[in-house]
Parts: sequence; C-alpha cells; structure tokens
Amino acid sequence: MSKKKVLLVAENHKLASGFGTYAKNLLERLHASGKYEIAEFCIYGNSSLAKEVPWKFYPNAPDEDDPQEHKDMYNGNPNNQFGAWRFDKVVLDFKPDIVLSYRDPWMDMYISKSPLLPYFHWVWMPTVDSDPQKQSWIEGFAKTDAVLCYSEFGVKTLEKDAGHLLNVVGCASPGIDPKIYKPYDKKQIRQELGLDPNINIIGTVMRNQKRKLFPELIKSFAKFLKVAPPEIKDNTYLLLHTSYPEKQGWNLGYHISEEGVGGKVLATYICKTCGRWKIDFFRDSLNYCEHCKTISSVMPSVAMGLEVKDLVKIYNIMDLYVQYAICEGFGMPQVEATACGVPIASSNYSAMEDVLQWTKGYPINIKKMYRELETNAERVFPDNDHLVEIMINHLMLSPEEKIKKSQEVRQGTIERYDWDDCAKAWMQYIDTYKTTGLQGKWNHPPQLFEIPKEMPNNLNNDQFVEFLYHNVIHEPESAYGYAATKLVRDLNIGAIVDHGVVDPINREKIFNQYRQMAENKLTIEKIRTGIATLMPEKFIEVAHGK
Repeated sequence: MSKKKVLLVAENHKLASGFGTYAKNLLERLHASGKYEIAEFCIYGNSSLAKEVPWKFYPNAPDEDDPQEHKDMYNGNPNNQFGAWRFDKVVLDFKPDIVLSYRDPWMDMYISKSPLLPYFHWVWMPTVDSDPQKQSWIEGFAKTDAVLCYSEFGVKTLEKDAGHLLNVVGCASPGIDPKIYKPYDKKQIRQELGLDPNINIIGTVMRNQKRKLFPELIKSFAKFLKVAPPEIKDNTYLLLHTSYPEKQGWNLGYHISEEGVGGKVLATYICKTCGRWKIDFFRDSLNYCEHCKTISSVMPSVAMGLEVKDLVKIYNIMDLYVQYAICEGFGMPQVEATACGVPIASSNYSAMEDVLQWTKGYPINIKKMYRELETNAERVFPDNDHLVEIMINHLMLSPEEKIKKSQEVRQGTIERYDWDDCAKAWMQYIDTYKTTGLQGKWNHPPQLFEIPKEMPNNLNNDQFVEFLYHNVIHEPESAYGYAATKLVRDLNIGAIVDHGVVDPINREKIFNQYRQMAENKLTIEKIRTGIATLMPEKFIEVAHGK
C-alpha cells in the first residue's frame, strides 16, 4: 500500500518565530513516523535549505541568481510572499492527498481559492485570536475538510461563529521539549551574563508589534517602581527581549524615556559581526560589542534571533514573565517560560486564557474591550494596576513559595504542551482517510469550459456578479458568498474601498479580471489532466534534487 502524500505549507523552520518553531517540530515528527510521503512548501525559505531536510522541499522565496522579474513578483505582492504564486505549481507537481496549513487567516487564504481544491483534502489550523472572526475568513475556513485550532478558545469561537459550516476537529497546540526548556540556577546564569545575581527581573519575549502592549508594560513597570516596597523595587529591572526599531512596532526608546525608567530597563543585544550576545541596559537600537570593539550590536529579530540554548538562559534569569497583548493566537514564549519554571502573567483573553489555566499563571484582569477597525474583532486592554499588583505580590513571596510556584508552573506545562501530542493530533486526522481512492481524485476527467468573450450589458450589478461566477469562472457555489456580495457593493459605489484606499472599478475591469481567473483555471486543469505540461522551473527542480 502506497504512503499518503502529505504537503505542509510551512514557514521556514530556521526562523526564530512561533510559526517557524511549529514547522520544525511538526515536520520532524511527521517524517519520523515513516507513515507518509512528506513535502514541505517552505514559505520564507529559498533553495539553500533543500539539502538540510530529508523530505521533499519546495522553496517559495527566490534565490539571488533567480530572474529579476521573479524577485519583483515575490516582493511586489504580499500574497506571493505567503506562497500564492507557487502553490498551484507545487500541488500540480507533488499531487498531495492531504494539504496541511497552520498560519494566520490572511496568509493562507489563497489556498481556499485554488482551482485544485477539489483534488486534495485540506486541513487548516488558522490563528484564532479573538471573536468574532471576519466573515471573509469564515468563508475560507468553510472550504476545508477540517479545521484544527491552537487553543480551546479557538475551538469555542469557531463553533460559535460558524459551527454549522465547519468541521472543527479539536486542538493541536504547540509544545515544548522539557529536556531543553528547563530550570537552571538563576544566580549562576545571571553571573555568567555579567548581571548582579541578587536582582529581580520581570521580563518579556515578544515581537515588537502593534498588538503587543509595550507602552503599557513600560507604564506599569514605572508605576511598580513608585508603589512597590523598597526591598523589591530598588533591585527590580524590566527585561525586553524584542526587536527595535521595527517598521510597524513601538518606539521603545520614546516610551522608556517618557516614563523615566531608562536606568531600570534591560535589553538583549546581538552583534551583527561576531554573533556574540549580551544583556545590557537599553541603549536604543545600537550597542557596543566588547568582543569586536565596535558599535555593532542590535536587538534581536525574527531573522536574527538567539539559538534555543541561549533563549533558555533568557527565560531563566527572569523571576516573572509578562505577556501583555490585546490578543494571542497562542503565544509560544509563555509555555517556554513556564517550562523553565518561570511563572507568567498574561492578559486574561483569547488563547492566553488556555495557557494561564494549564500553566497555573497569573491572569491579568481586563480593564476594557473594544472593536478593532481592521478586523471587527473584540480586543482587550488589560488593567495596568492589576499587573502592578501581580508584580508586587509575586516578588514578595518567600523563597520557599517561589520554588513551589516554579515547580507548579513547570509541571502544568509539561502535562499539557507536548510536541508529540501536537503531531499526534494532526496524524489522527490524516489517518482518518483511507489511502485507497485519494490519488484517484487526481485522475478525474478534465473539467473544461468555454469562457465568454463579451460581457452582457442588460444586467444589473447583482445579475452581473452572478454571471461572473456561473458563466465565467464556473463556481456557482460561491455566487452568493461574502466575496460576491462585497463585489456587488463595490460595483454599486464604483470603487473598492479598503482601509482608506479607494481603487476605482468598473464592469469591464472586473470582467477582464474574472476572464483571467478563468484562463488560469483552465490552464491548471489542462496540466492536471496531461493535456498540457507544467513548465520546468528551478524551485521544482530543487524539490526533485536537481
């Protein structure tokens, strides 16, 4: 019996991000099982990574020696950077039985629009970080065979918002390796890093993004320094392990200066020249490297982060970890911290609720909720005063109580968050499909159709959109969905309006766009059935070991 062919649409397993870590651990376990033929569609990786992995590898990012037009296409369209420009070609070449994806909805939404969707099973684990979910996302989720979630919050949200449309099959939460993420002697690690072993450190490991509330965390710490008992406030510091500057992130230097806590904030710096890293007082975006004797140290980023063994040291110097965000799809650093025996304080909302429950963390009360314009989702604003209270109460615990708390949070983490359990959740679903007949879908007779050359002129906008879906792209099941309804609205006002950007449209323009979609659909169908051949491209040759 042939093995099931499984394609994972994954982020680069080398990236120092939650998605990158997830890709690495899931791929390794799926491959190690020996049950499947595995292929990786690596979104933020080029062909240089192909030799590092034992499975079939399709790179999404162009190489340095690729044609300039490829680089321009990749960089000019965010959807292409997420994989849209190569996905159909990867699928045509590999012919998977099952496609797995696990990223933010807008990143993987192009899969829901693939003409090849009828020929494979699709299991999607989108990030669900708030409620309600966008209608356009739900329409995409409904194209799947099954939906997994990162958290029970995600399961409950999708079942509430669209349970009648979706096959929500449970959770595949990320995990940790307790042999790697484990407690060390705090004083010893601090001494190793040149820090006073007797200080207290409140820390965070978060990307510098809009939804991560760095200004409020800094403001809360400033208040802590004003109201905390002298025996703890004088020797307590805030550690920010994050990127700075960041194009769409916070101006950390401004907020630290505004709150007057410059002498109490630490940061991680990595030398761009020699790779050495250190913990030092926050000194803006550049710092001095004692090893290179140059001002070449920068704060870490997704592209240039610490190795896991060093990140473990970062967690181990903390007394309390804080996840201060308006929402989270999961929040990997929380469980990495608790596996190291560091208690967490997190906003009591979205997936953070789940993590807090299982890791015996400190829930930070929600001060208010609000609707976000971009997503129409409910976001939260945590209570700064409550966070200050948590900081004080935790640091005032006796040494014995702190040890007990550390053991408690680690045990809760190990029991709940395990990479083997994560992989089993995916495999359990993959194994529900019998191998017989899966590949037969790829041999389905050609589905060809005529594309109208002229558009009718006697239709209103509702009828015109119906015509596009029924007669041009031949997808009648989508003729009354969210995208079609939005198109009618846009035609009625004569423009696509998206977050303040106005793009004028007319019927002729839309008709030509849908004709092009139909042409692409026919081309793909001809390649699938052998009427036409897939043009050889370098990234496919890489996947075949050439």
